[in-house]
Amino acid sequence: MKKWIIILGSLLILFSILFNYVFSKGEFVIGSTSYITKDAQMVEEGLPFYMGYGLHWEGFGNPTLTNVTIIKHDGTELNKDDLQLSVTSMIDEMGVTGVIDEEYAMEEGYVNEYLPVENYKVEDNFILVFRVELHDSNYENNISQLIIEYNNFGFQQKQTLEFEGFFRD
Repeated sequence: MKKWIIILGSLLILFSILFNYVFSKGEFVIGSTSYITKDAQMVEEGLPFYMGYGLHWEGFGNPTLTNVTIIKHDGTELNKDDLQLSVTSMIDEMGVTGVIDEEYAMEEGYVNEYLPVENYKVEDNFILVFRVELHDSNYENNISQLIIEYNNFGFQQKQTLEFEGFFRD
């Protein structure tokens, strides 16, 4: 009897490890990117703008996003109190956002259709949208990574993606 309990317990542990290994594999891949120059009219005028980045999931299951964090070159998070740049992340299920100014996004009704990142269930390709507002014209692009936090099959996970920021010369 004791022998069967040990065998069943071992099989259960092996199955759990195998399940975790197989079903926790997967990654988000950036399929399209957007950039803007700092001398673009909407940037020079200090207007907020929206930038879309196409992503897709390569792996088992349909993960649920919980958070997206932007990391600066020095390893710190870009937070809402940053003096140079404000960024808010959203999801565009319509698939229309590249680089657009806020006025156009509002006129076309895109802003009303954007979804929060938190609890977004990934089922297909999607566009991660950032609302960007530059506060300091002397800002030097200091963003290096995105951290995507998500749940998949009940496992909380995170992935770090290289990210070159919003501005190009």
